[in-house]
Amino acid sequence: MADVDPKLGNLIKKTRLERRLTQEEVAEMIGCHSQYYKNLENGKGMPSVPMFCKIMRVLHISSDEYVWPNQNRGNPTYQSLLNLLSQCGDYKLSVFSPLPRLF
Repeated sequence: MADVDPKLGNLIKKTRLERRLTQEEVAEMIGCHSQYYKNLENGKGMPSVPMFCKIMRVLHISSDEYVWPNQNRGNPTYQSLLNLLSQCGDYKLSVFSPLPRLF
């Protein structure tokens, strides 16, 4: 059995509550039994990689928030920049990528 990481359960629960969804609604949206999803939120299991991806997509969570948590989540400017970058194609991203080195 995989090691259980409580950060994931805390993250998905916090985000689900922010989006005003029930555990049952999220379970239905990701195609699993509600008890399985409840267990994930309560730190009683770890999802498979495909299930992890479904959860992240349904709750609109960047996997970076789990893998590399950062303190800018509540910063509206940071969130706006992330939103804009997520809409960029490869060419636009290649134009933006050198900018941080200028500062």
